[in-house]
Amino acid sequence: MSVDDKYTYPGSGGVLVNAAGIRSHAQLDEAMNDVASIVLAKIYTEPAPERLDLEYLRGIHVRMFGDLLPGIAGRIRDVDVQATGTGIPYCRPDFIEANLDTLFRKLEREDYLTGLNADTFTEWLADRWGELSAIHPWRDGNTRSQSMYVAALAQRAGHPIDWASVDVDARERAWSRR
Repeated sequence: MSVDDKYTYPGSGGVLVNAAGIRSHAQLDEAMNDVASIVLAKIYTEPAPERLDLEYLRGIHVRMFGDLLPGIAGRIRDVDVQATGTGIPYCRPDFIEANLDTLFRKLEREDYLTGLNADTFTEWLADRWGELSAIHPWRDGNTRSQSMYVAALAQRAGHPIDWASVDVDARERAWSRR
């Protein structure tokens, strides 16, 4: 069970305050997935922007969750959170912005991973995504917004990801082992 904080309904076990008034973890997660799927389909058809920076990632998060979770959408997290089921903490809020700055500068220096062969691209992408996941900049919706960011990064680098062909069960097993 999640812990309540200033972004959750008191006594809810961590259910985020939301525009739909949903008070169940399962129902809110379903609503977030539904909204994210619609937005992902729209964003996926758009060309990747020139700069794949924090503002682009923030824009994805706002487009996905701004209507449902207006209190947190696109706002850098200012509370501690842990990986679900593990108790392993993500980056402390005081260090999020500096770590994001370091990551996005690195990606810019690497020309957003363009010009790499498929094997090198996959290795570097996994490393950069791992860094972003460890930073975990948002209160919720990180994996969904990061997946779209990674898709744009891959598209720009010439190695597009077909999420429909990804084995969801294998992905979930991999995520649970991180």
